[in-house]
Amino acid sequence: MKTTDVFGVSNDEIASYIEREEVDAKFLEGLQRNKHIIVFGASKQGKTALTIKHLAEKDFIRVNCSPQSAPIDIYSSVLRQLGVEFQEERTETTTTEATIKASIKAAVKIPFFGSGETECGAEGKGGKEKEVKYKTVEYNLALPQDISEILKAVKFTKRIILENFHYLDEEVQKEMAFHLRVFEDFNILFIVLGIWREKNRLAQFNGDLQDRLIEVPVEPWRKEDFIKVIEKGSDLLQVTFEDVVDTIVENSFDSIGVFQELCKETCLAAGITESRITNCRLSQTHCDTAISRKLDDYSGRHIRSIESFVEQKIKSSEEVPLYVGYYFIKYLFSLNFKAIEAGIKRSDIHDGIRALHHRPDDVRASDMSYFLHNLTSSQIKKSILPPLFDYDRSTRKLKIIDSTLYFFLRNANRDEIMEELDTPSGI
Repeated sequence: MKTTDVFGVSNDEIASYIEREEVDAKFLEGLQRNKHIIVFGASKQGKTALTIKHLAEKDFIRVNCSPQSAPIDIYSSVLRQLGVEFQEERTETTTTEATIKASIKAAVKIPFFGSGETECGAEGKGGKEKEVKYKTVEYNLALPQDISEILKAVKFTKRIILENFHYLDEEVQKEMAFHLRVFEDFNILFIVLGIWREKNRLAQFNGDLQDRLIEVPVEPWRKEDFIKVIEKGSDLLQVTFEDVVDTIVENSFDSIGVFQELCKETCLAAGITESRITNCRLSQTHCDTAISRKLDDYSGRHIRSIESFVEQKIKSSEEVPLYVGYYFIKYLFSLNFKAIEAGIKRSDIHDGIRALHHRPDDVRASDMSYFLHNLTSSQIKKSILPPLFDYDRSTRKLKIIDSTLYFFLRNANRDEIMEELDTPSGI
């Protein structure tokens, strides 16, 4: 067995995957109870791995969401993957004061057995054929009611997995929250994977979803979980992590993704690319090499993301920006890790920025509200994917949701990064 099959982050099942009662059992409960399932947590914490573990490929349709995706795009992808034929006939656009909504009218070919249409095909095995006929019906691909009717007509029984739900515009997320309620009535069930850390995200958009779905948080990961992963992987590769396990756990900051990558890189640093016949003991030198490699891997992306995060375009020569993003990063870099991991209170962010700001009296509560409430969407617009931060309005705390950022901040030179950032003009 190859090392990369045992440890690391992958879209395929990793051999060192362990089941956790509070996560895997809850996910399976959602499958058995025929409810929508919401799997949430920071990036690289095992959301996709959970679905791969418990669902065969024949049991689901997977749709990857993007910042440009609308419900129509999601539903069209599902129909295409199912081989449902539809001919887009026209687009109708409805304009309101707040939004512009497009709907696609489409002629959909629905297969059925019996009489009523002249267009026919044949299906069968072992020489026995049965006549399949099609009827063409006009549907609106933007409406969950119409999509549900199509899926019922083709006897759809799979789950629909929505990857990267957090990439969707917030208005689209709200719209999907109402659509999910309609789909539940037709027993068309979704699995939503998203990077956030608070409960009831979709129920906040549509209170009618409360108690109608199963929420599965993939965090926290405890030290004993990491030990089980190492034990399982060690047996498969015939390696011993005894001398380095504490260092790897300490540098993983409760992130299974970082932990898996450090395990993989430690093995590779020792020249272990596949299962061994005799046992090999990994050393601190191998572990240090792994940490250095992952820091190099993560540094480029995180430095670019931070540069994009603090960038603020000036709309006019008369505008005098506050550069809240720049001062937030400066404040973040001044904190110790316990404060960051616990989540940063809104009041502490406000006070911290004011203490560092060149115009402290101008930093108002309304400026903080705008900055925090638009935090995720502004990162997505700047192509910071996955987002680094998320603000939980219910607890009024900002949290890091890219689990690799903890590792980067712990091992990088924060002072050097701050010095290399472009200082906004006028400061």
